[in-house]
Amino acid sequence: MNFRPQDFTQGVKSALSLLKAAFQGKYPFPWLPVLLTLLCTAYVISPVDFLPDVLPLLGITDDGAFIVLVLALWQKHIKKYREFLAKPSKDSTVIDVPSYKKDDPSKQ
Repeated sequence: MNFRPQDFTQGVKSALSLLKAAFQGKYPFPWLPVLLTLLCTAYVISPVDFLPDVLPLLGITDDGAFIVLVLALWQKHIKKYREFLAKPSKDSTVIDVPSYKKDDPSKQ
C-alpha cells in the first residue's frame, strides 16, 4: 500500500469519480467499501472500543487498524475502477485507415 500524499490525493479523486460513476449507473456501486467506511467512522467516533482509548498506544491501535483495512479495501476497488476506465468501451469505434504515401506533385 502506498501512502504518499500524491497517491492519496489521486486515490481520493478516483474514489469520488468512482462514486459519481456508480450513482450515474455507469459502474457497479461499491457497497462493501461504503458500508465499511460508515462503520469505521462510527467506530472511531464512538466511545465504545474493542480496546479502550485510555490504554496508552493500544487504545488507538484498533482504530488505526480498522482505518488501514478500510483504506486497503478502497485501494483495491479504485484499482478495479481504473482498470475499468482503461478498457475500451463497446461504443468506441476505431476507424482503420490504410496508410499510403502521397504521390509527389512534381511527377504529375
